[in-house]
Amino acid sequence: MKKPTFLLMAAFLAGGLAFAVPGVAAQSIYTNGHGDLGVEYTPGETEFEPHWHIGAGAMVDGAPLAEGEEFAPGDLVARLSTTSNVGNASVADALGVSTGTAVYRTGITAYPPNLGFGLEEVGLPDDWLGGAITLTLTGFSGPGQMAISQTVSGLGTFVWFSSLGDGYTVADNEWEFAVGGHQHNDWWFSETGIYEVTFEWSGTYIGGGEPVDVTGAGTFGLQVGVIPEPGTWALLAAGGAMLVLLRRRSLARLS
Repeated sequence: MKKPTFLLMAAFLAGGLAFAVPGVAAQSIYTNGHGDLGVEYTPGETEFEPHWHIGAGAMVDGAPLAEGEEFAPGDLVARLSTTSNVGNASVADALGVSTGTAVYRTGITAYPPNLGFGLEEVGLPDDWLGGAITLTLTGFSGPGQMAISQTVSGLGTFVWFSSLGDGYTVADNEWEFAVGGHQHNDWWFSETGIYEVTFEWSGTYIGGGEPVDVTGAGTFGLQVGVIPEPGTWALLAAGGAMLVLLRRRSLARLS
């Protein structure tokens, strides 16, 4: 087999692998500044519209946004790389690690991006039963575990969400979030890799006529730690495959 054929096979393999790797390269990358996971609601509808709400000045694709923008859940990935030692036993348990372990952290300015939750696009508190909407962790995938906690001065630290299950949280992986509210918590991840987290919002709209039960779910991606770009994975794999083939050719000549 001639050498150009090896190169053609390697290129073909690289192209195939590039398509097989999750499409992070096709998504916008959010790395710094203020952003929220939120929902929008149109009166009369029975579904929320989950989205990323990224604020003006936040870094997306390496440049600051001139003004705030919204992205569909699958159109953007939050990238983080800062680490912190877990100092709270409840958080450590919810991550499946020992207290003092260094893990990845985000959610506040000191650990970018400054990612939180917002309920500012659903109307007034009086429009919703109890003035709140329930946020529930309903799906999770990743190489490690995730926990989301909140530290309240004088009251302590509360774990609202854990990928390990309801038993590690204060309210069975649910959080009653005040309509109009805006909260930034600590997000913790135990391992490097790509994570997908699915949240569901649910509430009862009472702002007009008969009460309407409303739900909506979105799956959001987070790239945790330093991960080679999808193209890099493909090139590495293709290069490795080509070396194997060339080595086989050399061995055949010696035999």
